[in-house]
Parts: sequence; structure tokens; C-alpha cells
Amino acid sequence: MKSVLVSSLDEYSGKTGIIAALSLILRERGLRVGYFKPFSIGLAGTTGTVASADSTDSADSTDSTDIGGRRNDVRVVDEDAFRIAKILDEGSHEDLCPVILEIPYEDFVMSCDVHGIRERINEAFKRVSAGKDIVLVEGVLNFRVGRSIDLCDFCIAEMLNAEILMVVKYRDFVIDDILYASEHAGFKVLFNQVPVYKVPHMSVMKSFLERRDIRVVGAIPHDSMLSGLSVYEICEAVGGRFLVKPREDIVVEQLLIGAMTPQSAVTYFRRSRNAAVITGGDRSELHALALEMPSIKCIVLTGNLEPPAIIKGVAASKDKPLIITPDDTLTAVKKIDRAFGKTRLHSMVKIKRMQEFLLKHVRIDEII
Repeated sequence: MKSVLVSSLDEYSGKTGIIAALSLILRERGLRVGYFKPFSIGLAGTTGTVASADSTDSADSTDSTDIGGRRNDVRVVDEDAFRIAKILDEGSHEDLCPVILEIPYEDFVMSCDVHGIRERINEAFKRVSAGKDIVLVEGVLNFRVGRSIDLCDFCIAEMLNAEILMVVKYRDFVIDDILYASEHAGFKVLFNQVPVYKVPHMSVMKSFLERRDIRVVGAIPHDSMLSGLSVYEICEAVGGRFLVKPREDIVVEQLLIGAMTPQSAVTYFRRSRNAAVITGGDRSELHALALEMPSIKCIVLTGNLEPPAIIKGVAASKDKPLIITPDDTLTAVKKIDRAFGKTRLHSMVKIKRMQEFLLKHVRIDEII
């Protein structure tokens, strides 16, 4: 049995989505694939229900779940582990993610039983890895977190005898961070979200790193669909609710502010691609126009104002979600804009897209 710990230099680098897509590729090759996330933080103070699998199931999945929630009546579960468990049809969530913080990180560091936690992780990993050909282990926020209690990604990898795949979100000065991290552990590098204009330069970057014994297994270019938001994520970002729910997963790549007249909006809408229109709930003439545009995938209605019944009927017939929020238009745009770039790859549409990118741009055999 082989294990690969997927770490990252930064948060929101795409670890979960890469793991999900890679797991499905390896399963298609006939391998028995397991998933494990030994240590999860960032859930302190969270309330609600277990994370809904809205993006992997239909929009009308169970009424007892809440989009983005992480707690059920029994325990806290890690959202990433929960969703990958559904994708891979894995078993006990307690084993998939045995250590979850429910208190502030500093309090945990000062009070935890490190030896007991490491034993719990080891025992859970034995159960998860039983009968598997390969286990993909997901790291925490970045490779440094957990170092104070020997639970950082590098410590976990050593404990589980796992190789390390470092997912690197391309940015300025990233080369220095890679070299700094390599002073503490050996790993292979997978670049993610590389700007299109930088893709030709990646062969030079690869040669530079490999001269320093750091193997680069691939570079995934930036893709607007992968960095987009599902309509559920938009709804959550603005604290809204659906007036018309989607029948299937929909990803939004652009935001358009509907502050103009319908005549002015026609060209604006036509030039868009997989866009959401954010506009006042009382702009029914603009809603009607947006619903007729194939490029408009969703409408966010601001000011807690519901449109006429005819608008809701047309939206339902065209399967275009309507989201209503109490926020004004500017506030809603700011909230959604902040969510872009921090979206997690839980949507099956996005995971399928990531599979395509992995097969095209990554030497998978060098990972496994």
C-alpha cells in the first residue's frame, strides 16, 4: 500500500479538488483508493447540520442538510472529508478525519495530548488503508500549520510513511517559498492555477527546480470554470435563499451588475460567459431580458424584493436559479467577489473538469 500526502504552500490551492479528481482517475485504472485527512482546523464555533452534498447530488437533496454546514446532531465533521467520502463512497467519517478542532487553535496547542492524538491518527489510518492500493492524505491549510505540536504536513507524512505532493498555486515569489519548504522535507511539485501567459515559462521553472532535486510533475493552467462559483456558493455568500432552485449543478464564471436599462444591457449580457446578474428585485424588465440570454445562468435579486410570479415561472421553465438576498446590490457584489478564488472544488462538474486537466497536464504515474 502506498500513501501520498497532498500538501500546499498556501490555503485555497486546490488540494481537495485535485485529490477528488485523482481518486476517480485511479479508480478508473482499477486501483482501490482511500482518502484520509488526519487533522482539520477552522471549524471552531461552527453550528448547523452536516454539510450538504448539494454539488454532487441533485438540488433537491435532503431537507435536513444545510448548504455549507458542518455539524449534525452527533458530532462535527470536516466538510472536505464529508464530501470526498460521498464521492468515493467511503465509510466512517471519524476514521477519515480523526482530529477536528472545535476550539481556537492556540487553546488546542496549549492543552492537547500530542501523543494521544498521534496514536489516534495512526489507528484511524490503519483502518482507512486496510485493503487499499493507495491512500491520498489531505494536508491542513498549508505545510506549516501544526508544526508547534508535530502535526504539520511534513510531520504527518513522516509518521504515515507517505510521499509528499506539494500543490503550488502560482503567484509572485512562489519559487522562493518552494525552495524554503524543500529545506524541511522532500516533495514533488504540482503547479496549479498557472496564468495562461505563464504556461510557456513553466518548462524553465521545471528545469530550475529539478536542478535542485525538486521534481515537477505538472502545471495546471488557470481555468475560469474551475475558479468559478456554484450557485449554491453564491447563495451562501450573500446569505440568500432560492426562489427557483437549479435542477443540476451550475457554475458561474462572471458577475454582471444589472444597474442599466434593458436596452443598454443587451450587448453587455451577450458578451458575458456563464454569468450571474446581480440586480434589484424590482427590476422585472431586466430579469426578463436576462432570462432570455443563454450566457446568463443565474439571477441574484437584492433588497429582499421578490419579482412577479411570471418571472419565477419563466426562470423555472428555463432552469435558471433565482436567489433573493436582503443585501443591497453593491454589498451582494462585494460578498460574491470575495468568494471567488476561495471556492472549494466540491462540484462534480468542476471535479470532472479537473480530471480532464490532470490527464492532460500532469504525469500521474510520477505521483503514484
